[in-house]
Amino acid sequence: MIAKGTFEVTMKADPPYSATDGVTLAHARFDKVFAGDLEATSEVHMIGARTPVEGSAGYVALERLEGALGGKRGSFVMQHNGTMTRGARSLSVTIVPDSGTGGFAGIAGEMTIDIVEGKHSYTLDVTFGV
Repeated sequence: MIAKGTFEVTMKADPPYSATDGVTLAHARFDKVFAGDLEATSEVHMIGARTPVEGSAGYVALERLEGALGGKRGSFVMQHNGTMTRGARSLSVTIVPDSGTGGFAGIAGEMTIDIVEGKHSYTLDVTFGV
């Protein structure tokens, strides 16, 4: 199943917890509201690293999503792994195996995120099984 739509993001950043030689580590929390094929809310906890090189950074995050998709309701967890190398972006967002609850038991797949002119959209490619 392919699900598409948009989402809104609210960020709450903590002050950096480590900074050495221009490399800064920090935690941020994001709340998201998804619309479209996926009607859901989520909470994201991210740890990021910024470097002194313009456009180079990395982050990892876990996101618990709760809502409805394709007539099913439940929750699942997504794992983010993102890097930027001098502006070139790479992002992987994968559903954590066996993290689905309720109607999402057995869910597997990946999400693609696009940001155009400050607006966020998603494509969620999932399968349901056990």
